Amino acid sequence: MLERTLLDPPRLSAMQRWSEVVRRRYPAATLLPYVWHLVSHAREDGLRQRSARRPAGEEHEFGGLQNNDAVRHAWDVTRLCVQASGGQRVVLRTGASVTPGALGRKRIREFVQARRDEGIDVVWEPEGLWEPDVAQEFARQLGVTLLYGAFEGGRPRYEREGDDVLVGAHAWLRADGAGPSRRLDGAQLDALAMHVEALPDTTVIFAGPRAPAHLSAFSQLLGS
Repeated sequence: MLERTLLDPPRLSAMQRWSEVVRRRYPAATLLPYVWHLVSHAREDGLRQRSARRPAGEEHEFGGLQNNDAVRHAWDVTRLCVQASGGQRVVLRTGASVTPGALGRKRIREFVQARRDEGIDVVWEPEGLWEPDVAQEFARQLGVTLLYGAFEGGRPRYEREGDDVLVGAHAWLRADGAGPSRRLDGAQLDALAMHVEALPDTTVIFAGPRAPAHLSAFSQLLGS
């Protein structure tokens, strides 16, 4: 996944160069840009302070999957990233401002349908108030792939206490390290391996600056 596109999506030419570099290094890789946070996250979700780029418009007009011109223009930036990546899929991370209430569901549903009309599939990564069982049922209704972070505060997120299955038994798992080093330790890799042993069809996505090293270590662990 191209997490940079969540905070500060590159210009089209830079995205094309970036995608070409990734494809040369990993020919079989599928590039998955994130939806820009100015589409998905309201100001109170805390991502804007980490971003340097913002188009013209009132602060309150952006984020939260609002149906207005500011959000549509922000989506156009992500759409160019999707095109430059050579794929037809995008990751939508929703923050705490997009709740499981009626308005949040309506906005997610409308966003997913609008992307389908453009020929783009959505992978949904809910954060905030969405409980796993609630998110799974809503993702099923929408017909979208669900994505969860495998770890929270560095600790594995299990489906049930004492189980080897991590949260979201039927979801993709995002694996990246916490803290300054962003490194996954042996216990975290073991937790992923036990999950995959229990559910062999699981899709695990390694994110963050150490993704290649983590993928290599995980592959070696599975092959040992």
